Amino acid sequence: MKELQRNIKNGRILKNNGSWYCDKCNKTVGYLVYSTYQNFKFKFECKCENKGHFELKYDTDKIIKKSEKELILKKNRLCCPNDEAPLFTVVEKNIEKYSYSATCNKCLNEYENE
Repeated sequence: MKELQRNIKNGRILKNNGSWYCDKCNKTVGYLVYSTYQNFKFKFECKCENKGHFELKYDTDKIIKKSEKELILKKNRLCCPNDEAPLFTVVEKNIEKYSYSATCNKCLNEYENE
C-alpha cells in the first residue's frame, strides 16, 4: 500500500486516523473507517467556532470517477451507495457545518457535498 499523506488544520486525529477531534475544544467531530477510503477531505466549523480540515489521501494510478449519487446513511455512517461500504461518521451535535469529499476504495467513485 502506498504511503498515506495527511494535511490537518485545527484538528487532530487518533486511533489509526479513525477518530477526529477539534483541537480547540477537544470534542469529537467525526470517525473514519480506516480501510474503505482512497481519498478523504473533511472541512468543519465546530460549535466552539474553530474552523478546520482533515485531508487524507493515498497516491494512486487508479482512475477515480466523480459520482452523481449521494452517500447513504446506515447506522449513523455515511456509506458508498454502490456497495454500502461504510466510509465515515459525522458527529453533527458538535459541529455547526461541514463539507466532505470521499473516494470509496472499492468502486473508486468520489462523493462530495461541497
